[in-house]
Amino acid sequence: MLSNTAPLLIEIGCEELPAAAVQSLAESLLQNLMQRLLDAHLTEGAPESSAWTPRRLIFRHPAIHLRQPQSEEIIAGPPVRIAFKPDGSLSAQGAGFAAKNGVSPEALFRQTTPKGEYLAVRKKTGGGAASTLLLDLIPEAIRAIPLPRSMRWDGELRFLRPVRWLLALHGETLIPFRLGSLTAAAESRGHRTLGKPRFAVASANDYPARWKKNFVIPSPADRYAAIFGPTRVPFQREDIELENTLVNLTEWPSTIVGEFDPAYLKTLPADVLITVMRDHQKYLAVGDGSGNLAPKFIAVLNQNSDPKGLIRHGNERVLRARFSDAQFFFDTDRKRSLRDRLPLLDQVTFQAKLGSYGAKAKRMQTLAAALGGNADAQQGALLAKCDLTTEMVKEFPELQGIMGGHYAHAEGLPETVATAIADQYRWDTPPRSREGAVVSLADKLDTIAGMFALGEIPTGSADPFALRRQGNGIIRTLVECQLPLSLRHAVEQTLAGYGAIAEFHPAAETLAATAAFFTERLSFYLRDARGASTNQAVAVLASGADIPLDAAQRLAALQKAPDLAAVAAVVKRARSIVRKEGGLDKWIAQGLAQPLDPAALTQPAAQALYAAVKSLPESQDYAAELQAIASLALPLERFFTEVRVNDPDPALRATRLSLLASTVARLNRIADFAELAVS
Repeated sequence: MLSNTAPLLIEIGCEELPAAAVQSLAESLLQNLMQRLLDAHLTEGAPESSAWTPRRLIFRHPAIHLRQPQSEEIIAGPPVRIAFKPDGSLSAQGAGFAAKNGVSPEALFRQTTPKGEYLAVRKKTGGGAASTLLLDLIPEAIRAIPLPRSMRWDGELRFLRPVRWLLALHGETLIPFRLGSLTAAAESRGHRTLGKPRFAVASANDYPARWKKNFVIPSPADRYAAIFGPTRVPFQREDIELENTLVNLTEWPSTIVGEFDPAYLKTLPADVLITVMRDHQKYLAVGDGSGNLAPKFIAVLNQNSDPKGLIRHGNERVLRARFSDAQFFFDTDRKRSLRDRLPLLDQVTFQAKLGSYGAKAKRMQTLAAALGGNADAQQGALLAKCDLTTEMVKEFPELQGIMGGHYAHAEGLPETVATAIADQYRWDTPPRSREGAVVSLADKLDTIAGMFALGEIPTGSADPFALRRQGNGIIRTLVECQLPLSLRHAVEQTLAGYGAIAEFHPAAETLAATAAFFTERLSFYLRDARGASTNQAVAVLASGADIPLDAAQRLAALQKAPDLAAVAAVVKRARSIVRKEGGLDKWIAQGLAQPLDPAALTQPAAQALYAAVKSLPESQDYAAELQAIASLALPLERFFTEVRVNDPDPALRATRLSLLASTVARLNRIADFAELAVS
C-alpha cells in the first residue's frame, strides 16, 4: 500500500551569511513554511528542527501530503424569495450566485435554515497536488522572511546575501520553484574546499547523509557536539555567545589548541588578553583549573584538520602581533594618569546638544554627591570616562570602563575607586560595591535625563541611544544593591546639573516622561527577573513605582502571602462603588478635609470594618501586613451584606463611602488588590 505522504526537503544556498543572523533566518523560514503548509492542509505534524550553516538554510518535514484532503462545503446564497422570478426561473440574483461559484443552475438547491429558505450550492474544495501548490508556497515563504538589511541583485530579488542555488524535493519529486532567475534543482553543494562543487540529491531521504559525505554538517547541534563534545579541552572558559558564533561560522568544524608567551599573563590584564582573543580572533580562552588564565587558546577551523600544524602556527603568529600591540598601548597609556586625562575629555563629544564628556564627568561627580556617594564614589564618577582617551580603548572600545579600572589600580588609586570605574557599564549584574552603584547610576541617569529633556524618547521600533538598556541597568542596580532611591528626585537632581539648555523641554514634561519610562522598565524587571505575573506587577506598581527597591520588596511579600483572592474580590467591589460615586481621590480629599467620625458608624458591621482597618500594622514588614490584610475579607463581606452604602440619607451615604475609600486607600499601600481579583 502506497503512502499518501512524503518528506519535504528545501535548501536555500547563499553566499556566507552573518553568524549573528543565520539562526533567525532559518527559524523564520521554518515558521513561514509551516504556517503555509498548515493553511494549505498539506500537513498536521510538526517539522524537524531548523538546520543551517553559513551557506545554507534547510527545512525538512518528514510527512507532507501528496495531495490536499478534499472536502465539501455548502455555500449559502440569496433567499429563495428573491432568487426566483414569479414564473419559477432564476432571477438575476440567483443566476449571479451560480455564475460566481462556477456551477450550472441545475447544481443549485434549496436549503432550509432557522432564518428561512436560501439558495445553496455544494462546492468541493482542496484536492490540489502538493507538487503544484508548493511551486508558489515556497517562494512566498522565502520572501516573507524579515531581513535586518538586504542586498539586491538579479533584478528585484532581495536577501541578506546573494542566493546561489535552490533545492526542493518532495520525496523523489523535484519541486522546480523559481526565485528570481534561479530554479530549484535536485542538487546541492558541498563544503567550499573539501566537498564537491555540486552533488546530486535523488530523494528527500538522502538528507543529511549526502551532505556529510561532502563535508557539511547541517545540524547546528551536531556541529556544537563536534566542537565542544568529548574532545573538549579541559578548563575551557564558558562563553555561550562566542560558542554559538563559532557554530554558525562553520560547516565542517574542527579545533586546534594554540599557545602564547606566558609573559603576557604578567604584563597585561586578563581582560585585555581575553578581549583580543575573543573579539578580534574568535578564539576561546583556556583556564588553568584554578580560575586563572592559561597561556593557551582554542581556535575553531572550518577544515578537516591541521595535520602539519601550519594553521596553528599562523594563528599563534597573528595573536602574538595582537598582544604586542596591546602591550604597547598599555605601556603608553600608563605614562599619563587618569586625572591628567580630564582636559582631553573636553575634546570628546558626548552628544551634540549635551556637550562633551568633560562636562558629563563634572555632572556625574555632582550627581554622585547628590545620590549620597562618598568621596571615593565622587572621584570614581569624575574619572569614569577618562579611559575613552586611551590608546587601548580606541583600539578595543569594548574595554571602556574596564581599562579605566585597571589604570586606576595601576596608579595606586583606592581599590573602591578602581572597582567603581570598572563596574560602570555592567548590565546583567549589579556593581560590586556601593561606590560602583553610585557611579553607574550617575552615568545612566545623566544620559537618560539629558536625552529625554531633548525629546529623544525611545519608541516601539527605535532606541538609538540604548536608553531602555540603561533604564534596565538603573532598576537592577537600585533593587539588587538595596538602594531606596526615589527616581523622581534623582531625575530632578540630574536635570539641575544640566542648567539651562535652550533645546530642553519643560522640566515637568521631562519628569512625567521619565516617570512613565521607569515604570515600564520596572514592570519589565519585576516580570523578567522577579517572576511576577502581569496582574501582580500592575497591582504593585499601582501603589507606587518611584522607589524600585520598595516595589520589589512589596512584590516579594505579595508572592509569599496567603491566598488573597477573597479580599481582592471584595476590594474590587469596594473600589467599583467608590468610583461610581465620584472616585477614590474625591473621597480621600474629603476625608482629609473632614476626618471620618467613628461615632457616625452606627452599624456593627461598619464599626467592625473600621476597627479591622485601624488595627493593620504599618511598617516595612510587608509580609506581616499582608497576613493581617488577608483577614479583612470577612469584615468587608459582612459590611456589604449588612450595610446599605448608598443610603438615602446624604450624611450616612457620605460616611459609608468615606469608610470604603479610606479602606481601599489603606490597602493600596502595598498593592492595588482590585487588580489581583479574578475577573
